[in-house]
Amino acid sequence: MSSLKHFGAYGRAWLLAWSLVFFALTPVALAQTVAAKATAALDQAKTALAVEDFKTALEAMWVAQEAIWNQAPLAIRNAAFVTEQPENFGTYKPRANADFQEHEPLIFYSELYGFTQRKTDAGVYNYSINGAFTIIDSKNQPIGGQDNLGPYEMKGYRTFSVENMLAMTIGVQGLPVGSYTLRVTLTDNLNPAKTAFIDKPFRLVSE
Repeated sequence: MSSLKHFGAYGRAWLLAWSLVFFALTPVALAQTVAAKATAALDQAKTALAVEDFKTALEAMWVAQEAIWNQAPLAIRNAAFVTEQPENFGTYKPRANADFQEHEPLIFYSELYGFTQRKTDAGVYNYSINGAFTIIDSKNQPIGGQDNLGPYEMKGYRTFSVENMLAMTIGVQGLPVGSYTLRVTLTDNLNPAKTAFIDKPFRLVSE
């Protein structure tokens, strides 16, 4: 798995990601192509499974998964404040609550799906994503953050993977005790129509 890093004024961000196929079609034609490819692959998997050809069944499922992923919107899931920086996808340890002491950094974990990776004529994939975060106060006013984290880019991948992780450590020293929201925003540079954000409320409390 490959790690992409950015070190900013408020913290540091890690984005691990892999590949998708890019279809230069209209949205309707793309949806039809995706549906046909996914359906055919699922049928193949069902047929293979019936005769206990597990390798073929799994390979067909991966084809269907990639086809569906390509059409999906950019999205963020399993977002959580965690106790420490995770080393790998899925190895996060959620905090018991979202109360932080004034000296504590925010450690945010999430998993990504649906972003574009473009397949080249050479059979390899490329992706490019920009990130940003904003701290919002209890009056719903932005009071800090950082734009243009990245771009997080990778070229030359040959294997599609769904194990895509975003982790950020953000220092909030200097903010007064109170309630806030962390907003994380992502933009797919290969398809700017694909954007996603997620809000995670938190509190700073006295030590």
